[in-house]
Amino acid sequence: MKTKERFVIVALIALFLSGIFLTEALAQEKIRWKMQGPFPAGMALSWGGTEFVKKVSEASGGRLEIKYFSGGSVVPALQEFDAVNKGTLDAHYSASHYHTSKIGLAGDLFNLYPGGPNPMEFTVWVYNAGGLELWQEMYDRRKYNVVALGTVGLSSAELFGWYKKPITSLADFKGLKFRTAGIWGEILTGLGAAVIQCPGGEIFENMKRGVLDAFEYSTPGVDLSAGFHQLGAYMVGPGVHAPQSAFELLVNKNSWDKLTPDLKAIMKISAEAVSIRLLAYLDHQDVLAMDKLKEYGTKMHRLPDSVQTEVVKKANELYDQKAKEDPFFAKVLNHQRDFLKKFRAYKAFTQPNPELMTTW
Repeated sequence: MKTKERFVIVALIALFLSGIFLTEALAQEKIRWKMQGPFPAGMALSWGGTEFVKKVSEASGGRLEIKYFSGGSVVPALQEFDAVNKGTLDAHYSASHYHTSKIGLAGDLFNLYPGGPNPMEFTVWVYNAGGLELWQEMYDRRKYNVVALGTVGLSSAELFGWYKKPITSLADFKGLKFRTAGIWGEILTGLGAAVIQCPGGEIFENMKRGVLDAFEYSTPGVDLSAGFHQLGAYMVGPGVHAPQSAFELLVNKNSWDKLTPDLKAIMKISAEAVSIRLLAYLDHQDVLAMDKLKEYGTKMHRLPDSVQTEVVKKANELYDQKAKEDPFFAKVLNHQRDFLKKFRAYKAFTQPNPELMTTW
């Protein structure tokens, strides 16, 4: 065998072996995470979790592989926060108002609350006006081992809820066995309701069995996907108690610190992308759902303006009281209120009223 031929063969063998070693090295570099949300499989909200892990995998070339689990798959639904803090889960796709007992009532200010910001207002506040820094501070001040990356999903206003009887005044809440959480739950308790917290997957059976008289959950499309229209209850709107929902991406700090800078960037960018995509997805599902709900014969009731005004008034009275008792709640509330005053004044001057733009 000539020297030249021998050299070519050796080079090919070396190239082949280096390919094997490179493949093995890349395989060793792959990071596998577990992420859970509290939402049942098949519910429209689950789209956000599955879409997020898909985008991370695609953008990272498979180097970061996150498996998304529906509520109860790894840990019981609504216990995702504890699991992320301990490291049982690497991340969760949930909402801060589900664990206010651990982080304080300020958790509601990073999600839905009566008279609060809409999705656009919340997004501007979080990413451009200092809200994200306060979000992380909320966890750091109690020394939780987590990193708050902001939203991984948004939705428009929720329905005011589903009720066995329509709501015509605040007095109608007295004695109601009502499923909700957070500040809204505290307001309803003050109105005489018996507030019950349970995962979304348990609502249907609890309502059928009489454990609940009423509940609020999400938007028309999400509630339709859960089959709530089959309960025969009144669907009540608008969702003055929840002008938007913000689903947070919370990551275990040890898991986060092991990521390379590019994988951290991919996580953040994917979360921001899915936030707007989930909002668009859910809004479209809501439009379609309203037609389906009407076709089904769902009983629909619009909350009187006077009741909406009273809800916001009661809410702000409670916020002011809580601000006196909790310095961090006051810090976030005042920061958000100052921003919303300026933002809403600007929008009132520049943004046309949609009703005036409808000429057909």
